Amino acid sequence: MYGPLQVISSRPQLQRSTASSRIIALNRCSRQTQEQSQVTRFSAMKRSLPPEAAAGSFAAPSLHIEETASVAQEVENWPRARSCDYDSIQSFFPANCCNPARSWTVRIYVLVLFLAVPGALRAQVGRVPDSQCVYRLGDNPAWAAASVDPGGWQPYTAYRMTGDAWVLWVRCQFAIDSPVVQHPSLSVGSDGPVSQQAFVDGRPVASSIAFRIYPLPEDLAPGPHVVALRIVQRRLAPGLTPGRPAFLYLAGAPLAQAMAQASRGMSLKETVPAYSCFLVIGAAGLFLLGLFLFDRSQKAAFWLGIYCVAVCLTRINVMGHYLLWEKYSNWIQALFFGFSMFESWALVRVNFALARRRVPAVYWVVFAAWVFLFVGSIVPVFLPPRLALPLSLFVQYTCFKPIWWIWGFACTAPFVAFWPWNRMRGRLRIVAALCAVWATIEGWFQLQQVVLNRNTWFNQVQNWVSLAVAALVVAILGYVFHEQRIAADERAELRGELAAARQVQHLLIPGKMQMAPGVTVSSAFLPAHEVGGDFYLCRALPGGAQRVILGDVSGKGAAAALTSALLLGAADRCDDLRPALVLKELNAALRNSGISGFTTCLCADLQFSGVLVIANAGQLPPYRNGTEIEIPASLPLGVEAGAEYAESTLPLAPGDRLTFISDGVVEARNTLGELFGFERTRQISSQTAQQIANEAVAFGQQDDITVLTVSLAPSAVMA
Repeated sequence: MYGPLQVISSRPQLQRSTASSRIIALNRCSRQTQEQSQVTRFSAMKRSLPPEAAAGSFAAPSLHIEETASVAQEVENWPRARSCDYDSIQSFFPANCCNPARSWTVRIYVLVLFLAVPGALRAQVGRVPDSQCVYRLGDNPAWAAASVDPGGWQPYTAYRMTGDAWVLWVRCQFAIDSPVVQHPSLSVGSDGPVSQQAFVDGRPVASSIAFRIYPLPEDLAPGPHVVALRIVQRRLAPGLTPGRPAFLYLAGAPLAQAMAQASRGMSLKETVPAYSCFLVIGAAGLFLLGLFLFDRSQKAAFWLGIYCVAVCLTRINVMGHYLLWEKYSNWIQALFFGFSMFESWALVRVNFALARRRVPAVYWVVFAAWVFLFVGSIVPVFLPPRLALPLSLFVQYTCFKPIWWIWGFACTAPFVAFWPWNRMRGRLRIVAALCAVWATIEGWFQLQQVVLNRNTWFNQVQNWVSLAVAALVVAILGYVFHEQRIAADERAELRGELAAARQVQHLLIPGKMQMAPGVTVSSAFLPAHEVGGDFYLCRALPGGAQRVILGDVSGKGAAAALTSALLLGAADRCDDLRPALVLKELNAALRNSGISGFTTCLCADLQFSGVLVIANAGQLPPYRNGTEIEIPASLPLGVEAGAEYAESTLPLAPGDRLTFISDGVVEARNTLGELFGFERTRQISSQTAQQIANEAVAFGQQDDITVLTVSLAPSAVMA
């Protein structure tokens, strides 16, 4: 059931004295790869190895592979070196070989040694080809034996990851024709997070070294041997495509460990420049989030900060994998990956926040895609492998390309948010252009993944993206700071206006109620903001009548306070007028002032005889002993010039209580969005003014709350 047998031998290499014989001996390796790239890559690998491993590469008996492809083909994937280390190879030449008079001899020796480096490493490391391996889905401890029934086993070259491959066995055959070199070991790699158990000829082999390196038994005899691996694939690693659960190398233990460390170190080194930029971007994101906590009006700073932190988390995830290897927590990796994918939605929000526009409903598909991917990345971590693997495959492989297309759609956000561009002011037009360039770079990054199927996370695209995004973030950050400074100046000016309006309002709210004989008046005034739009007046009129005026000005701040002052000043001149005529005078004063907006207002006179005369201009009707009084309502003040206001009369009995409220009581709203409403207001209308106001505030105040209660004493009504 296996492919052609690969023979691993430990015979010493033949020593040849001449340069030409060395070249002939290594011709087989040099034909398989490009000589120049091999030289630079293996020179870099030699510099990274410890002295004992490096020395072992050129001396002593060594493993080499016969009749199969060289491991040099696999080293094609190793990072490229920057230069060759001449000092490390000089000791291999005679002392006089570097004499300038013998320059041609030196060149020949250098060429021979450069060609010998790939062959030396090739002689020490051998990969067991997939053609000599078979696999089978399922789990059976008997499959670890040296010989098993070949039925049901399939060639490993045909392996494809599926949802039912969460546990499988892989068996590979190799042969040793003489005792192996010192400390032989089996190095097992994988394309994702797996747990493995290794068996050699039915005997379990424990991993005593990092990087999944299993030392082989010292008593391993020459001849054919079988390696059996029990593999459990818990899930597909976030951001990766399905691959092989195992690929095997045979090498000396020190060399295998040194090569793994060198490969990981050089891979991490190549990411340092680009990832350093993203770390700076992440620090800028934290600063922006702090700015938002200081000033909640800076929505653009918040979303730009979220984007910066998200792109930084992606790179922290990769660096954590390189630095911690298998010790990197699965749930932290999945959590960081899920949050990092929020960058596309943050890209949409920051553009519309800068343009000060609402996000169109069609862009919420980007947010939905993020929620789907976030949940699909986190949930498999907490599921058993038989459920986690098919779920992660569906989310991160089957659905990943459609999600990438959605993220590409997110890159159209600046072109929609800032449209039409010819109507933008100068500074915002520059920001719009920067955002367009930013989104174009992000879109190009997505295009590489979806259309061209290129892994842009580990090539030069990453470097250009990091520099471009860093420059654009700095430019947009400058604009956000400029807008924040303008907003701070405007807030300082507004604080001055509000302070003046607050002083005006304190003058308008009477410190002591004027009450007619036999009448008791209480009030509660709770503005929703620093300056409210409600106003009221309680005055004892000549002849013993009690006048109550309650109004609500549209708008807030200083303008509302000045409108209230205007209306109360006009009301001071209307003591001899009936309520309907009072409202007519107030309407005329508001219309003649040129102040925009409108005002709801109610005027009620409680005469000494116990008769209530009332006129209403859009205000809520009062309550009498817990029952709403039915009175006709007219247009608010300021809406129509020359408007007429209906007047109603109602006899009261001794001890009756009238409750006047503003709309802030009825419109109180709780956290569920439920209004306080008229029914609750009616139920508490017999309570004191302060109690009614407190009930509305506890429910959820949204607007200014004003409550007035007027009570008749038992002897107040005259026959």
